[in-house]
Amino acid sequence: MANVTEYIKESYIELTQKVTWPTWKELLNSAILVLVAAIIIAALIFVMDQGIGYLLKQFYSSLA
Repeated sequence: MANVTEYIKESYIELTQKVTWPTWKELLNSAILVLVAAIIIAALIFVMDQGIGYLLKQFYSSLA
């Protein structure tokens, strides 16, 4: 049990004194960057999906 208590104490000290936390501005900039990247990737996947769907529809309609 002493090992668990020591681990919790050391973790708390590390999180409060040794970790460099980002500022609010840095956090906001990172969040916006991730949001923009996610939107771009989602749009790219959507366009590829629509394109492949169109090609498959054309292919299957030419067989009938």
